[in-house]
Amino acid sequence: MRLQGGKPITTAFLLAFAIVGLSAETSSAENTLEKIKRTGVFLAGVRPDYAPFGSLDNDGNPVGFGPELSKIFADKLGVQVKYVIVSSATRIPMIQNGTIDADVGLTTPTKQRNEQIDFTTPYVWESMVLMVKKGSSLKVADYGSPKKVSATQGSSTIDYLKAAVPTVQVVAFQDNNDVALAMMQSKVDAAAFNRFAAQAVVAKQPDYVISETFALDPIAIGVRQDDSKWLNWLNFTMQEMWLSGDYQKLYEKHFKEKPEWQIWSHYRLQPGIGK
Repeated sequence: MRLQGGKPITTAFLLAFAIVGLSAETSSAENTLEKIKRTGVFLAGVRPDYAPFGSLDNDGNPVGFGPELSKIFADKLGVQVKYVIVSSATRIPMIQNGTIDADVGLTTPTKQRNEQIDFTTPYVWESMVLMVKKGSSLKVADYGSPKKVSATQGSSTIDYLKAAVPTVQVVAFQDNNDVALAMMQSKVDAAAFNRFAAQAVVAKQPDYVISETFALDPIAIGVRQDDSKWLNWLNFTMQEMWLSGDYQKLYEKHFKEKPEWQIWSHYRLQPGIGK
């Protein structure tokens, strides 16, 4: 092959051209933070079915902790927020294909999920509790054998419960409704839930109360893999909100309790935050 003017194209020339082309493509690749600033829109994945993380008001508008935190992110970036409804089945594919910029929902960063997307440091630690009859012990250690505890089959709740009460007898059911029903039908002595699910049940069933916390389950914001500038911005912003006290106020507003944990680490914020 020859260039115009008759000079031959060598293998070395082609390789150099390919490398230059690849470098140009790589350098022009846009990270999510840059894309949000360019388009003026933050595409926030939120849940419609899990208050107080996210639900819909009477007009069908997303409300809750996730939507409000997403709006704060957008305001800090000087852009608009666009809510995109996600589910347990769709959240990861929607991150991967760019339908959403972040999943501001209630996803536990398991190893399997972390192999598909990246996660911020936990932004909520969900309390794991027992629902018991009024007048019963609120100490989880009192629910070892021969007492029985219902829990959702395949959930991390069972692992947490066994770690807290090694002698516990777990009766597993397919979903939370069956877990609660087993308790109400006196098939078990307690039902294991996350605190927010338990609160929803006892709000309608005044004969039941919530125990002490026996474990904390990490919940994190999901983003595309290898998108470090966007991931860093989210982590730094949440820690700065914590430092100012705004994060705790937002949490209490929606969850009706003070957080039992701290952003980034149990012991402190990330060194350098606030400087």
